Amino acid sequence: MDFIIEVRTKAEKFHEFYQTLQALILMIRAEAGCRESRIYRDVEDGSVFFLEICWANSESLENYIRSTSGSALLGAIDLLTNEVRVKIGNDASWDGIEILKRMRKGA
Repeated sequence: MDFIIEVRTKAEKFHEFYQTLQALILMIRAEAGCRESRIYRDVEDGSVFFLEICWANSESLENYIRSTSGSALLGAIDLLTNEVRVKIGNDASWDGIEILKRMRKGA
């Protein structure tokens, strides 16, 4: 299951967000069900990052979002970014961060 987060960082928080992603990617890769993960930076707009993770199934993604690492990712997104889009699944449309917050609460 493909999972993509696109974020636009706050200008003054770029380096902090980038460092956070670098630390979190190691934890994400260690999570059960994580098949592959990558961080991309937009070459035309350097304040835009993409975090792409391939999960074995939706349960693995949900477990990650509810984990300490998932909480840290959502916290960094809340504090350090201006815009967020989330895509869960190959043929899904883009959603807002609210979909992950609902998933975290188990709703």
